[in-house]
Amino acid sequence: MWKPVIPMKALVQELQTYREKLPSLLPEEGKFALIRGDKVVGTFDTYADALGEGYRLFKLEPFLVKQIQAVEQAHFIAAA
Repeated sequence: MWKPVIPMKALVQELQTYREKLPSLLPEEGKFALIRGDKVVGTFDTYADALGEGYRLFKLEPFLVKQIQAVEQAHFIAAA
């Protein structure tokens, strides 16, 4: 099944919102934040719950689901 590709620049606002709201989100560390534009729509216990609500509310429009973490984990992918 075809899925639209959303360039990362489409989520710049959402990532900025996450960084700005992080201090107020930290009491829910470990949960998943659903963010659209400059609004935190809600927090969820699981990634699947947050993603499902994002698709229900926004269909195929861009939105961000990000785990709330005080310290961001770095992930490295080796080039082939």
